[in-house]
Amino acid sequence: MKKSGTIVVLFFIFLKNHFGNIIVPYNSDTFLYLYCSMILGIDIGGTSVKFGLVSDQGQITSSEKFDTAEWVNHDGFTPSLIATIKKYTVSFPEIKGVGIGFPGLISADRRKVIMLPNIPSVENAPIMDLLEKEFPGILIKIENDAKCAALGEYHFGEGKGSDNFMLIALGTGVGSGAIINKQLFIGARGNAMEIGHIFLSDGKTLEQHIGSNQLFKYASEVISKAPEGSTKLKGTAITGIALQKAARAGDIHAIAIYNYAGNLIGETLISVIRVLDITTILFGGGISEAFEFLAPSIKLRLDKNLPPYYSKDIVLKKASLSNDAGILGAAGLCIDLD
Repeated sequence: MKKSGTIVVLFFIFLKNHFGNIIVPYNSDTFLYLYCSMILGIDIGGTSVKFGLVSDQGQITSSEKFDTAEWVNHDGFTPSLIATIKKYTVSFPEIKGVGIGFPGLISADRRKVIMLPNIPSVENAPIMDLLEKEFPGILIKIENDAKCAALGEYHFGEGKGSDNFMLIALGTGVGSGAIINKQLFIGARGNAMEIGHIFLSDGKTLEQHIGSNQLFKYASEVISKAPEGSTKLKGTAITGIALQKAARAGDIHAIAIYNYAGNLIGETLISVIRVLDITTILFGGGISEAFEFLAPSIKLRLDKNLPPYYSKDIVLKKASLSNDAGILGAAGLCIDLD
């Protein structure tokens, strides 16, 4: 590309970074430069499906979101997925791969989704056969969404340059993924790292305690018992944002709720760290927005129950990709880890 073309590219990147997504004319050198190695990342969720065009450098140049229920109830989930992918591949023929993250269990050969409670019509459907038939010549990969998030951090975020780390996604559910020796760890049958379903000492799983709905329910109970005037949360709807604001304002009840969650995360991680020998742990998902209130109690529990071999090297960090984690992680499936 000529020097003038490079300047134009940099100008469009500047516009995108400061003013959002841009459309570049199809027949320009700039367009070809920006889209010559694009990957379509797809983040499947129980409430929404997100699409984004991702460069090798982690730049999302175009994205959109659809309502999952509308897809399921209208044309059916899989036909809607195929139609939307087709729209992208026709508009952007430079797409070299499509990565899809599903919030469920994936077959060991990565050809089917074998458990997906939010979208049961996809369970055991020949999803890869269908997609490869529709899009010959395009690399297509599927994976669990939390594992995708770990890949996203490895390629584009806090895990970049790290050979070994674990990511815990704290949202409606509690998922996790791990990179071990520069490889995504999937276990013997493909679905390792379901730490949200580890049972704790009271007979309930971690997710049953601190999945966002369960955590907010616990918070409501705590706040309802708080003395009048002791918290501004009393009589209000408990949400993640409300809890975060209260904790940052010094509300002792909100801080205690995060300590409760952090202690349970720490209890779970004691065993996970012993089994995997991983000491760098990233935290993503909505609940992790209050990471500074979770971390002290997690670290306290780990220091108390792990020998120095582990505890001296513990690194707890907030994941960096935020709302883009799903799309970037799915795109990361089409990028070589090495």
